[in-house]
Amino acid sequence: MTTDAAILKNGERVEADTLILCTGYRFAFPFLSDGCCPAILHDGQVVDGLYLHLIHAAFPTMSFIGIPKRVCPFPLFDRQARFVVATLDGRFRLPSTEEMLDVVRKEMAAFVAAGKDPRHFHVFARAQWPYNDKLAEMIGFQPLLPVISDLYESVCPKRIADLKGYRSQSFKILDRQTFVKL
Repeated sequence: MTTDAAILKNGERVEADTLILCTGYRFAFPFLSDGCCPAILHDGQVVDGLYLHLIHAAFPTMSFIGIPKRVCPFPLFDRQARFVVATLDGRFRLPSTEEMLDVVRKEMAAFVAAGKDPRHFHVFARAQWPYNDKLAEMIGFQPLLPVISDLYESVCPKRIADLKGYRSQSFKILDRQTFVKL
């Protein structure tokens, strides 16, 4: 029988059932020049100046798909990518840089006024669903089916309760609003 072990920086060996490797989720863009790099705020947790948490207001052809955290990633990335394409091909006209920055400032001010920690500005959780709908409405494509959010929200507590085993569950989507566990 073999056991997994991790060796810590101090040389200590730790037996483990599961190892989770993370980046720390701190944003950095060292590949961008200083002139076009957005400000990174709150200990690397917030990318400032992104209209809709997506479009660089000063350089509106530069987008950062996937900044929001605690989301169902692929549907959100799909919505963001569709939005970006619509801005690039002219189907959606972005506001001016000043207007986009004003929206970002007001959104952050409202976030803080609601008693939320500014470093959690890109943490969406349940706010991802109205965000996805807003992007869809702004450029005129179909919103996500309600069953997607219902399924995701039903699995979230299971992920916390059984980090190792929750992925072994299978579901089938029956229609726009119904899914079943297989």
